[in-house]
Amino acid sequence: MEPYVHTSQTFAWRAGDFGSSADYSVTLSEAERNQLHAAIRRWDEGGRRKPVHELVRSDYALDGALTEKLADASREVREGRGFVVLRGLPAEGIDVDRYAMAVWGIGLHFGFALSQNAQGELITQVIDATTVDPTPRMYRSNMELRPHTDITAMIALANWNRSQSGGATVLASGVTVHDEIRGRAPHLLAPLYRGYHYHRLGEEGESEAAVTEHRVPVFTNRNGQVSCRYLRSGIAGGHAALGVPLTAEDIEAMDLFDAISTAPENRLAFFLERGEMIVVNNYTVMHARTRFVNHPEPERRRRLVRLWLDDHDFRDVPRSFNFFSSNGVPKQQGRKATYDFKKLYANDPVATGGVADLKVSDEEAARAR
Repeated sequence: MEPYVHTSQTFAWRAGDFGSSADYSVTLSEAERNQLHAAIRRWDEGGRRKPVHELVRSDYALDGALTEKLADASREVREGRGFVVLRGLPAEGIDVDRYAMAVWGIGLHFGFALSQNAQGELITQVIDATTVDPTPRMYRSNMELRPHTDITAMIALANWNRSQSGGATVLASGVTVHDEIRGRAPHLLAPLYRGYHYHRLGEEGESEAAVTEHRVPVFTNRNGQVSCRYLRSGIAGGHAALGVPLTAEDIEAMDLFDAISTAPENRLAFFLERGEMIVVNNYTVMHARTRFVNHPEPERRRRLVRLWLDDHDFRDVPRSFNFFSSNGVPKQQGRKATYDFKKLYANDPVATGGVADLKVSDEEAARAR
């Protein structure tokens, strides 16, 4: 098969393909939500809580109808448009730890959890940590993030608190970007298929270099399936550390990639409200976030529960998609992310593309409801 032709058409959507948010949402009924509340109560009984990451599907005892609803949602992520929004999770009358327990239970119906950082965390919270950590991973800042993929098969984000302003979720199809480049400037697919070296952000193991020894392709086509792995800041940081400058063609390819993925006709923008969870096929759909301003009260600040998930035979992707020895970020004793992204953006606005500006207003994101 010609390398740029594929059979991944279900994943190649645009904003106009959805009449409303109901087209990509699944809502839990009150009875289904009560099943999760019951699981939380059993978890609380007698103060004998297991750690959340040790819970298995049988600990939740969800009935067949809810299990099948989640199975349908999982198939949509794996084989359909590549993402789903779940609404109606239990969120009232409980704290964020109990909410995380419910989120974990739903995530188990999509796959198994991966370590998200060198600390080995299987379930994390997305907050602005810049006041306590001078070099946090970018998801732990309030920065605007351009469309990108994480180093996992799926990402799940469940909202606990919205920010005072900003913080909208933005999605774009990596397959649509691929096909637009093929139609407009097919010669620019070659460097994207060749790929780039990524910075490991200080989370590398004892025997690993600071930068991936191998090139990680932005696009790959295996058995007709186009998949994507893209984080421009990681590419810019990796090549800067290696002393291997990106070429003019590389910059042109990534600039076009960014322009297509952020074009209003190609991306969705909406707010996740409390009790809403998105699950994304990280090989076909990119996610982004608008810059946000928090509420002054600590208890009201933006907070999401995050899972990285994989599943057996999820998608045929090359091992070169992994930055480490396996998918995700394996636990590395005594390590943590130490990379200064703000310095990178200031020092190299060309390679990084500059700090993202998605041009998504709160009003636009609110209308998508």
